Amino acid sequence: MLAQTWQLQGTSPTTIEATDYIAFSDGTFGNSITVNTYNGGTHVRSSGGSDKSSGNTPNNVKYIASGTADWGDGTENITSITDAECTLKITISESTSITVTDITMFAYDGTTETTAPVGQDVYLFESGDSAWTKANGSAAAMSLEDSDTPAKDHYFYVSISTKPTTIGTKSTNKVKIDFTYQ
Repeated sequence: MLAQTWQLQGTSPTTIEATDYIAFSDGTFGNSITVNTYNGGTHVRSSGGSDKSSGNTPNNVKYIASGTADWGDGTENITSITDAECTLKITISESTSITVTDITMFAYDGTTETTAPVGQDVYLFESGDSAWTKANGSAAAMSLEDSDTPAKDHYFYVSISTKPTTIGTKSTNKVKIDFTYQ
């Protein structure tokens, strides 16, 4: 049976369950980000509101410009980030060997995949990319590198950064990965 596992990386990974949220902050869990500035912290918020990643020292990758980010030690080219420094590790698994191709990832309003997130810009890059993708809606999706060598587990390392464009909680917005497997 096909399975996806999303983990927020850090000292030890925090698995993001179906009822959890990726929570962005100003750097302190639960604190708002000032409108038109980027996240200073990334955490996993449980459905009950607690910080599931509090013991993880989670990776936060902050958008600076098209090809640069800050992941804790100042502004660097995103081509310098390692897989382990990326925000997310996404694993696609199957009980038999498969390939994973035609992979895209994007943010949307939580209802209509073509509609950009409400009051929020979302930027993504895959480890090895040279520029961020503003992935607001399926038409602006980021393409990920195909994993066309048959295997039971396929790993993808993605960094995510966001800035609110309006005041208020953005809990209805979602991030999605689409792919073909065989």
